[in-house]
Amino acid sequence: MAPPFIISHQDSDSQMVERSDVFEIFPVKIGSYIFPHEHKTRLKHLCFDIFDKYKNNKEYSRQNANGRPLTHYFDQENLVSPLLDYPGFETFNSWIKRCSIDYINNTLGYECDNVVITSCWINDCSKGGSQPPHNHANSVISGTYFVNFTPEIHAPLTFSKPNIEGKPYLSIDRDAMIAAHIEPCDGTLLLWESHHRHGYDLNHGDKRISISFNVIPETLPGVYGFKLIKR
Repeated sequence: MAPPFIISHQDSDSQMVERSDVFEIFPVKIGSYIFPHEHKTRLKHLCFDIFDKYKNNKEYSRQNANGRPLTHYFDQENLVSPLLDYPGFETFNSWIKRCSIDYINNTLGYECDNVVITSCWINDCSKGGSQPPHNHANSVISGTYFVNFTPEIHAPLTFSKPNIEGKPYLSIDRDAMIAAHIEPCDGTLLLWESHHRHGYDLNHGDKRISISFNVIPETLPGVYGFKLIKR
């Protein structure tokens, strides 16, 4: 068998190469929306009322599995009343649906007339809390709305660079992967495709409050398309 052909430094031209450009052909598109001021203040008070009412109710709240001080509200599958059916969430519910439709149509370039919010819950992260990188299965679009966020003390949401795998390929440890973070403010909604890994590192202050949710277009077109009906 002939030895592999290798281009060495001695084989190359002694002149420096000149890079003409770099094309980023697969960017991650994160949508950002701002909830009107008069609504975001009312929603913040409503979330604090929910904490006071349900903080000791295990049917409506649970601690995050990693043991850090992070509490989730209204994310149980067996809840009779979802969060978005809670009195006072009507405007927010309508708004995140409109934002999701805009993101799908005008940012991702797909066609979507209506969406189904398949799940929605509140996160209350205290000092020392964190959320390891993860993604959301059984969903097309995911979002996080920041109810109470102070950039100087609260951990920003971090997105990991997509891990594109092929065969053959050399594996790189996920801890060494490039990540970028987004620092929002109160009233900011971020939307992204659900397969993207996201999370945040050590949080340095109490009451990092956010609302997360998952979205699926009501109608998935195509030969094998179907329409979703939420019960």
